[in-house]
Amino acid sequence: MHEINRLIVVSNRLPNIELPTDNTERRNMPVGGLVSALRSALEEYGGIWFGWSGKTVSTGANLETTETPFGRMRLKALDLSRSEASLYYNDFCNRTLWPLLHSFPAKMTIKYEAHRAFRRVNRKFAEVVISSLKQGDVVWVHDFHLWALATELRRLGWDGPIGYFHHVPFPPAEVFGALPWAAEFLEMFLDFDVIGVHTRLYANNLRASLASEVKGAAIGDIFSHGERSVQINVRPIGIEPDEFQTDVDLDKSPMDEFVRGMPSDHKVVLAVDRLDYTKGITQRLTTFEYLLEHYPALRGKLTLIQISAPSRTRVPEYVEERQQIDQMVGHINGRFSEAGWIPIHYLFRSYNHDELTTFFRGANVCLVAPLRDGMNLVAKEFIAAQTADPGVLLLSKFCGAAETMDRAVIINPYDVQGTADAIVQALNMSLDERIARRDDLMVDIRRTTARTWFESSLRDMASTRS
Repeated sequence: MHEINRLIVVSNRLPNIELPTDNTERRNMPVGGLVSALRSALEEYGGIWFGWSGKTVSTGANLETTETPFGRMRLKALDLSRSEASLYYNDFCNRTLWPLLHSFPAKMTIKYEAHRAFRRVNRKFAEVVISSLKQGDVVWVHDFHLWALATELRRLGWDGPIGYFHHVPFPPAEVFGALPWAAEFLEMFLDFDVIGVHTRLYANNLRASLASEVKGAAIGDIFSHGERSVQINVRPIGIEPDEFQTDVDLDKSPMDEFVRGMPSDHKVVLAVDRLDYTKGITQRLTTFEYLLEHYPALRGKLTLIQISAPSRTRVPEYVEERQQIDQMVGHINGRFSEAGWIPIHYLFRSYNHDELTTFFRGANVCLVAPLRDGMNLVAKEFIAAQTADPGVLLLSKFCGAAETMDRAVIINPYDVQGTADAIVQALNMSLDERIARRDDLMVDIRRTTARTWFESSLRDMASTRS
């Protein structure tokens, strides 16, 4: 067992931390899956969190880091050049790897100069990280933006443990093989000691891709090629459910703005996503239009609240997605609105933890319907926030959460009629069944929390290399 001296976390971006003008600490790191879990791990073990600052400089990546103390951990921010940020992040990460990993290869763009920028930025991250490493440190890399980091750290001489967590889906081998550099990327996985994924399906897909492209051998959860091997573990990330069971004032919340004055039998369907074509928002709007067409008794009695947090606003595919959603919302509202009732409230903005909790508690149905998603913690947050009169979770079969949250109403978001019928089923569900489903789902949520995720992941990394 490798004794952990410090935990060194590396991710594409650092969490936002607001510091007052006198530079004293203010503990307001955002509550959310990765940030919440990693904050707990870093505060327990101490260490450093490296990431891109989000800032760009005119030429060349700035290898000088900006350091911010925060409790027992430090944050070290790296700047990138404008060219590298554009090619590495916008082009290769968001327009090549993101659609590929979510099984949308037709949306993938191939730019060789973007691939070179990706490798170059990973190399510069490695140069910054290794300058701070000490004997006994464990390096934990997060997500596909830094896929090449272990390879670059090994080239620089680091022989300590390096773990990697893959937060998004891993596609079938025949889909991943569409990447011109598929074999190169899979071989880079062998420079990590351990890889964590959310579900058994993703682990199986990854092993199949390795077997197809690298020609190694898998024995249990270990894949070997020559003298190198990597352990692939299923480690589903979770939430801290108690954080969603605090008291909130529903009468002084954003949710109240949309339900104030409505009759007691008025129903609310809620959806909370980042603006992204993988989230299935356009399919969801088509489903809601179908629902109003074929269940006319619901008109005037049902509202969809769609929260879409802004995301990647300069990437063309996301600009196009936003325009299409705006048009669809305008069309549906124009077609069905009546005096005192608008069918869809579309909110293109983010909300904080307490505000989202009020939305979760005020909704009769939460529609978590991505076309593909690594885990989706909104599903778990919604259930954790429920009280004595719980709402119903409708959950896409194509997100990682569905592997264990089978007591939700499982839907196929491509099936418009089937999803519309499932919404009606949820609206008519008895209180006893809603409570039973909520209670069963809470068992899974309490079993795999943010803490169990990072504790099991750290055990994996500590046990791989002496």
